Amino acid sequence: MNESLEILVTRLADGDKNAYSRIFYEFYTPLLLYSSKYTGNREASEDIVQDFFCRLWENRKKLVRDKSFLAYIYYSVRNRSLNYLRDTRSVSIEGFEKQSEEDFLSEIMEEEVYKELYAAVQKLPDRCRQIFLLKLDGKENHEIAALLQISEETVRSQLRRGRELLQNDVSCLFAVVLICYWCRF
Repeated sequence: MNESLEILVTRLADGDKNAYSRIFYEFYTPLLLYSSKYTGNREASEDIVQDFFCRLWENRKKLVRDKSFLAYIYYSVRNRSLNYLRDTRSVSIEGFEKQSEEDFLSEIMEEEVYKELYAAVQKLPDRCRQIFLLKLDGKENHEIAALLQISEETVRSQLRRGRELLQNDVSCLFAVVLICYWCRF
């Protein structure tokens, strides 16, 4: 994103649809992945994040510009995800509610790394990107091979190739560590 987030948020609060669109495309996938960590349900998380963005547009004039927008969006999606768990599964969310502010800020930083990683993965060659995205969704090598009707060795070699390409592209050391962790073979 070339334009600073602070400027985009100000433009969004003023009703700029282009700023809203840019924020949506920048944060939709990271928020979807973040919500999915709580819900374990991609479809429910898609609904949660879409609903969040609808409400963001409806309440754009109420945005507080001196607060952290990142904290706001992640906190909102987190709360919506916990509400989903409470309402649909009768799951106790007590442990989540007691999360410290330090833990929450750590989660936001982690999600920003995921966002950077996801952007880098989008630059990979088609087959390599497809395999990487399946791996990031938690699929095992044998599952990826079966889904794509390729050998497990092809999956491993594409993950290896992707990891090498990503290590050159991703600037954050933590993201490189995540790449190595996810793509162990």
